Amino acid sequence: MAKKKRILALAVGDPRFNRLIDHPSMSYGVRPYVSGLVQGLTRLRRTLGTDYVVYYQQDWHQNMENGQTFRKMQKPELIYAMSTAVTRAAGEHAEDLQIVFPNCSEHETEDLVKAKRATGFSARRTQTAGECFDRFLKTVPTLKEVIILHRPNYHVADKALELVTKAAESKGIKPKPLAVSSHTELERELSNLTGRPVDAEATVGVHVTPVDLLFAAMPWIIRWVQETKNLPAFFPVTDWVPSGLGGYGVSQFRCGERTATHVHQLLWPKKKGSSFPRVSVAAKKDFEWVVSGAAAQALGLELPRIAGMRVI
Repeated sequence: MAKKKRILALAVGDPRFNRLIDHPSMSYGVRPYVSGLVQGLTRLRRTLGTDYVVYYQQDWHQNMENGQTFRKMQKPELIYAMSTAVTRAAGEHAEDLQIVFPNCSEHETEDLVKAKRATGFSARRTQTAGECFDRFLKTVPTLKEVIILHRPNYHVADKALELVTKAAESKGIKPKPLAVSSHTELERELSNLTGRPVDAEATVGVHVTPVDLLFAAMPWIIRWVQETKNLPAFFPVTDWVPSGLGGYGVSQFRCGERTATHVHQLLWPKKKGSSFPRVSVAAKKDFEWVVSGAAAQALGLELPRIAGMRVI
């Protein structure tokens, strides 16, 4: 029997949720990227638990950057890096391993891609951040101010912040950037937000930029922003709808599916010396605008009827 391939799936987040995934039912509760990857590999006739296993590992981004995460890992055949920051850290601290990423918005500028050490899928989240805000405003047309959650001094977040700010200002909406560098800062800043009184018009909303630090805390962000502060929140992916109010972008699940061919080609090449797979880029058809009817009702919002918006 052929040896099982080992995929190390790395994401920024609480390390207490690490696990070995060797059956499809075990992918519940992890980033949807992994479920999408498993689905895609199944279509390529590779069986989880027989042909390969996934070691799912989360760690805080400072541990990724200083190499601590990689010193304690069991060496895999491939690293599945679930953000640009993780991809860069893997390239620096796991130099002999190939990397597949389910999203890298600006992959053309990445040295690892140029060196053919990393490949995968680009969901173009940074480039479409302004379009994402446009959908937020159409979902909640009463907005007058938008709080933009972002990670400072990180070029992916900086670009997204710039585009959301421009999109907001062009519509007469006041942008209010809110920088957070750690989970502790995020908790403090969100707890200090001014809540919206019940039955008051929704004039303030929270826009989440596409940053791994924020993705790791998304369920917590939804609870604080929507359930505690009664503010509408909008996301650059659709995976957290219906818990979150809405999102626009390429779902993490679909990103995972789109990287299955890259993983398959690297782990099971048709012949020795096969060419390194190119990065795939999201097309317009990959993007969705999804809004939660239940979340809107809980927030006391009346959703407009707009072509392209899918209400679930």
